[in-house]
Amino acid sequence: MQLKWLSALLVVAPLYAAEPTPSATAQLPLKVSELLQQQGFPPDALAFIAYPVDNPSAAISFQPDRAMQPASTLKLLTSVAALELLGTDYRAKTELRAASPPATTPNQPLVLKGYGATELSYAEAWWLLQQAYQAGLRQMPALWLDRSWAAPARLDLAAPYFDESPEAYYNLIPDALFLERAMSLLELSSNADQFLASLQPAMTGVTIISDVRLTPQACSLWHPSHLKLQLQRQPEGFVLKLSGEFPQHCQRQWYRQLFNRADQSRLMLQQLWQQISGQANLAVLEASSPPEGTAMPDTPVLLASQQDPPLAERLRSINKNSDNALTRLLFLALAQQANGNHQAQAEQQVRHWLHSLQLNTDSLVLDNGSGLSRTERISPRLLASVLQHAWQAPYAPEFISSLPLAGVDGTLKNRFKTPGLKQQARLKTGTLRNVVALAGYLKVPGQGDWVLVAMLNHPYASYKGRPILDALVEVLMEQKSDDWQQD
Repeated sequence: MQLKWLSALLVVAPLYAAEPTPSATAQLPLKVSELLQQQGFPPDALAFIAYPVDNPSAAISFQPDRAMQPASTLKLLTSVAALELLGTDYRAKTELRAASPPATTPNQPLVLKGYGATELSYAEAWWLLQQAYQAGLRQMPALWLDRSWAAPARLDLAAPYFDESPEAYYNLIPDALFLERAMSLLELSSNADQFLASLQPAMTGVTIISDVRLTPQACSLWHPSHLKLQLQRQPEGFVLKLSGEFPQHCQRQWYRQLFNRADQSRLMLQQLWQQISGQANLAVLEASSPPEGTAMPDTPVLLASQQDPPLAERLRSINKNSDNALTRLLFLALAQQANGNHQAQAEQQVRHWLHSLQLNTDSLVLDNGSGLSRTERISPRLLASVLQHAWQAPYAPEFISSLPLAGVDGTLKNRFKTPGLKQQARLKTGTLRNVVALAGYLKVPGQGDWVLVAMLNHPYASYKGRPILDALVEVLMEQKSDDWQQD
């Protein structure tokens, strides 16, 4: 059946032209236009481009050069730039160093330095310290935490809250020494008349006090907003007070930013080293604020090192789960290519790479590389160009497999589940209050693989905009050879 089209003109142009020259036009599908109107969106809220990966001159597009807020679809630019500039086997790391070979009582503090690793868990921190113990170390005068791989070392300090949920994981601002990702896991459970709460892993020096009322509410209806947490610093440690409501006969896990990360790192590392060596009261210091009259020790001796999985594996967490913190660390890693450690230097590296591909970056505004930003912008055409480049690159299998598979996993697990769409698209999603977006690849029946980038920017985009992008995908997938009528 022929599709109906409105008169809105869609520009088609060679994708790599510095100054695109329209060579043909097509018309916006009626289904998409009607949904825009029904949801109260003006036509210029939408911008998109789609074309066969081997024929960008056959692009179908609407406002493809408009600078749009991309939300998490910007992670694709950071991902491809990292694959190109860092390589598929790039591994971030954490190192434990000393001024001299291990001895029973070294004179100089040891230094634990982070290089943007994303997998420094409690267990892996234990293994770093255990390796030092096995090498002969028994007592530490102090342990310095060096986060200087990034500048500033603590990007979160004085940063304004992105929204009203600063403690949520998606709002986490990383640093170079990302122990347990600066998050705490609370295990919550109850029976008919008792409520229990514990930290996992348990930390010496933290006392939990509960004043929680049990209710007959269904466990599935419980929300973290039903509990209030209050963390108080005491002379001998911390007191965590819980109040509010929790269902009877319920078990839940609550993952959130609870401690200042300097306090969390200190508590964890002190506890680990005491378990390993028996030494109590280890001084754990932040290298950015050393005690007066002291300086960072020279630490040429590597005692232990921990590495992340290769970048090709790390991208699965970034893109399938849309992990903002991991993306921000990857973006900062790009600055190292210029021997730098600042987001501005990472941006310079990305722009230089895009210019080497002869791509127009006029629409590009970068902040932290994750899309969780009020300022980041990119045009659908530029992001599509990056996707087309990645499709042809040696690392294409690694990159493509990192994208959510329609109806199967990641942020598309519950989307595009109908037979004609399920497993036929690999698309990165993007959502902010004023943004919904999709970017990636489609397997169009009878026409092969297509690139698609679509963004809708409007104050109500996250509430009402998703069906519009879904309809665009459906139209693209259902098209026949003569559906895109030429004028």
